[in-house]
Amino acid sequence: MKKRVALITWSGLPEGAESERLLLPHLAAANVEAQFVDWRSDCDYTKFDLVILRSCWNYHLHDAEFTAWLHSTASVVPLLNELETVLWNKNKFYLRELQEQGIEIAPTIFASAGQAIGTKERAQIESWKKVVIKPVVSASAHNTYLVDSSAFPATDELRLMMRGEAFLVQQFISEIQTEGEISFTYIDGRFSHAVRKKPAAGDFRVQQEHGGSAEAIKPSASLVEQVDAIAKAVPQVKRSLYCRIDIVERAGEPILMELELVEPEIYLTLAEGSEKRLAEAIVHRIF
Repeated sequence: MKKRVALITWSGLPEGAESERLLLPHLAAANVEAQFVDWRSDCDYTKFDLVILRSCWNYHLHDAEFTAWLHSTASVVPLLNELETVLWNKNKFYLRELQEQGIEIAPTIFASAGQAIGTKERAQIESWKKVVIKPVVSASAHNTYLVDSSAFPATDELRLMMRGEAFLVQQFISEIQTEGEISFTYIDGRFSHAVRKKPAAGDFRVQQEHGGSAEAIKPSASLVEQVDAIAKAVPQVKRSLYCRIDIVERAGEPILMELELVEPEIYLTLAEGSEKRLAEAIVHRIF
């Protein structure tokens, strides 16, 4: 019996990203019909057996609308990743929870909406050479700033920059510019492949839309083991169809930058066989 899957995208990619298109022949061979759907378009999701978030890369610009869409869609059809996982992950305050579990993250100050940075926090910021300021709901480095700690904005300017929303202030990890960031892709809770991402000269953003580059790598067994430990410590990773774990390696150990469980680029085009692994995982979930 044929099954139907919606691969969720956005209006800028009506035919999905290249990684997603690689899935189609593998799904078709397993009697699964896949259709790309812009999450903001009118669609009857009851006609699908499964909805998978993939390249809905404008969700952070319409957070309230996206949250309502997630709830309404999940109420009529199974959603992957799961609703609770996506809601947890799209707010970057989840990093505080992981830090409390003993997972090393970039040193971070978490500021709620309307909260002023206090004297103690400012002293901590001033002890860092450079800092990154970013909203708690953001993607592709949107509204993200790198500033010298000596030029850290005053309260009113900071609220204007962050548009009155909650935000993070993080110590800038300099290895991003020298060694790059490593993204580990997990499929069904198991390590699949890794890529190294580097920013363009003079930039700090590793995303390709900002001039960054990405290449497949074979990380050391020790580093894979350490990132596996992070994956196993986070229940949301273990039960998800896909996850990207972004780390910076320092002295042979990972610093967690992000867990990406909403709609990450997972670089299927750079890792031979990875599209088949993801397609098989989808088929396993649907039959």
